[in-house]
Amino acid sequence: MTLFIKQNLRNQNHSSNDTVLDSSEKLHTVLIVLYIINLAGGTLGVIMMAQLLLQRRSQSVMTITITSLLVLHSFMLLSIPFRLSYYISGVWKFGRFACRLASAIIYLHMYATFAFYVAIIIARLLRLEFRKCYTAAWAGAVWLLGALVITPVLLSYYGTSKTYRSSECFQFHTELQEAHMVIANYCLVGVLVAVCAVLTGIQLTVIYRVAVKYWPDINSHVEFRAQAKSFFFILVTLVCFVPHHIFRVYYIQNYDLDKDHKLLLYNEVFLALTTMCCLDMLSNHVMTALLSCCMTFFTLLK
Repeated sequence: MTLFIKQNLRNQNHSSNDTVLDSSEKLHTVLIVLYIINLAGGTLGVIMMAQLLLQRRSQSVMTITITSLLVLHSFMLLSIPFRLSYYISGVWKFGRFACRLASAIIYLHMYATFAFYVAIIIARLLRLEFRKCYTAAWAGAVWLLGALVITPVLLSYYGTSKTYRSSECFQFHTELQEAHMVIANYCLVGVLVAVCAVLTGIQLTVIYRVAVKYWPDINSHVEFRAQAKSFFFILVTLVCFVPHHIFRVYYIQNYDLDKDHKLLLYNEVFLALTTMCCLDMLSNHVMTALLSCCMTFFTLLK
């Protein structure tokens, strides 16, 4: 009887281990697929929008901001092959500093992209338009702050407080045990979600007022199309950034229970989802084409 019980326990443990391994393999497959889509679609989007920007001679707030987004996306796309190599082979081959750099880039890209999104939305909401020199100075200041202050500080402290295996990467979850890291993460989550919620409410209100004002010919008015494009950037934030931050709160609170590192892999999937914002230029181009088709269709109906 005792031997039978022990055998059952062994079978249950073996079955449990197989389930964990299967789940991990599926999550790794999801990560690989997401990053391949982002790399292919993001590269195509950057090339297409770069060609469109080269054809435009204006140096408006929108043009310079979108150019900054293209540069941000390009830097992030350069880091994706390193991530794919790690998730496919299961071994990090590029050294500890490269690991910290590749990991930091994705966070720098996320928050810098969010900042430029907010700038685009506010500029369109308030119909702001500055001189070329002011716009260039503002964008340059943002880049200098990120390159000379935020990036060096992040690389100096990120992933340095604990000891990690040289063959592993993106395993900096143990640093969540430190109180200042928990506070910093909660602050980032609160700021991003609050800003997103406020801008969403304001943008929906503006779109509603514009739709009522110009109904039923809303598609033929530039103001409505401009506000619709702004709402597109809010949608990208809601789809790509907000889920990761909400899950981060859950992950921090349940970190101690993550014995099999399953939550870590889910966190990596949500983090990979944030990189899908690099498809914004391609998606925005497609949306613009669809709006033009709709306008043509409604014109023909008249």
